Amino acid sequence: METMIVQLNEWVIKLPKKLELFSETAASNRLAPKKWSPKEIVGHLCDSAIHNLQRFINVQHEKNPCVLTSYKQDEWVELQHYQDTPMAEVVALWCSLNKQIASVLLHIPTKKHMYQFELGDGKFVSLEWLAKDYIAHLEHHIKQIDAQMPLGDKEDEKRT
Repeated sequence: METMIVQLNEWVIKLPKKLELFSETAASNRLAPKKWSPKEIVGHLCDSAIHNLQRFINVQHEKNPCVLTSYKQDEWVELQHYQDTPMAEVVALWCSLNKQIASVLLHIPTKKHMYQFELGDGKFVSLEWLAKDYIAHLEHHIKQIDAQMPLGDKEDEKRT
């Protein structure tokens, strides 16, 4: 669990610096009609943090195994109106949520790391697995943001 906490704390420092390269226009740019803008990707990561924070807490006190419930991510992104929110506010929310997740993970007793979640398909995963998956999910979306990073001083150019 210690590795995941370190990685998460590193991203709380690195991601805001990375996102500073985006103008508000570039942060709101969607590459296609049904694709998220970088701002919406960060918003989705906020939604993911909200759900996973609840999971990391609930698994410690609810009946074991805790059932993992999904959420409608597209609807959450739309209804949270991240596209209309200043990028700095979305990033601040993401940072705050992830600092809290890191704190919660830090204080989970080692004996609870193997507490179980039941996935919808009847598969069982541990709290430790979920923490690793949370970091992998975060890094997957950071790669999507990287693909849209502005080049040089031309905010409309994108990496390919």
